[in-house]
Amino acid sequence: MTRISRRKFFEESAAIAGAGLLGRLAGPLSVPLLAAPALPRRRFGKTGVQVSMVGLGGGGRFFEPVESDEAGAELVRKAIERGVDFIETSANYGPREDPDRSERRIGMAMKTHRARAFIETKIDARDYDGAMREMERSLKLFNTDHIDLVLHHAFFDVKEVDRVLQNDGAERAIRKMVEQKAVRFHGFSCHLPALTLNAIPRIEPDAIQLPLNATRVPDFEVEVLPLTSSKTIAVIAMKTVGHGFFRKEAIGGVFDSRSKTDKNPAEHRFSPPEEAFTGPHPMPDDFVRYALSLPIATAVIGTDSVATLDAYTRVARTFKPLTVAERNSIHERAQVFATTGYWIPRQRTTRPVAD
Repeated sequence: MTRISRRKFFEESAAIAGAGLLGRLAGPLSVPLLAAPALPRRRFGKTGVQVSMVGLGGGGRFFEPVESDEAGAELVRKAIERGVDFIETSANYGPREDPDRSERRIGMAMKTHRARAFIETKIDARDYDGAMREMERSLKLFNTDHIDLVLHHAFFDVKEVDRVLQNDGAERAIRKMVEQKAVRFHGFSCHLPALTLNAIPRIEPDAIQLPLNATRVPDFEVEVLPLTSSKTIAVIAMKTVGHGFFRKEAIGGVFDSRSKTDKNPAEHRFSPPEEAFTGPHPMPDDFVRYALSLPIATAVIGTDSVATLDAYTRVARTFKPLTVAERNSIHERAQVFATTGYWIPRQRTTRPVAD
């Protein structure tokens, strides 16, 4: 791969992002979406599909603080009616006693809004049979006959990539569902840059989901984003505001109940250091604008309220790509959060918690 400087790469990428195009693209929108309020859209890699440049994140910031299934479903409906058509979740996003919660809430909204949504979910099973069961369950929960994007959830080790690629592995199950048109596109999510580089040529994904934020910890900007751009792979940014942990309201771990039960809370760091807010630090809008200035297809934001939804759709509607100097300024101020977050690669004796 021909190497280019970080500055040149992101100057070119910012221009592309501002125009709503990512690399070499072909084909029209495969499934037209019904009319919705104007929200900037971007091409989803080489699939020919366009999606909203911000998406509703259906993880912990959605399924935990939202008080009921109907409230969650209504939040999804409101997002779609505001033009947010990218809806992200996973087959086991929910508390231990209710792992279907996120998909079930999204599925309730799909009874009326399916034609206006691009649904992404993830599977945890690494074997063929387990992956099939998860996808079949997801289809039922979503009240749909197809899922737009299925990802292998959170690779943490090359052995997991090896496993899904075996003859009885989960990748074969996803490919079969693609052949049967029950799934449209496939890929994986990962928290580790080196493992992402290992998995891309082996899985040949349509899309990948990565933690991308202004701390650059871990740093996917040096090698991974240039590679995805060259291969026209759609990139979905997550953890753009650190799962909410980069907000003052997160002090004390109140944003995530795992802070109370995790065996290694000091390692996983479910809340920011209090001193982070005594000096210059980026605001949530800064973090979102930073992510949107990268060569990504969409940034999924954990959506816990209409106020959060309105905040990130406002940023999207007024978005202009940041200059190199502006990005660097946000990056420098973001270093007060560089050690915050359970997704950060560290020396571990146990497998990290998932997305």
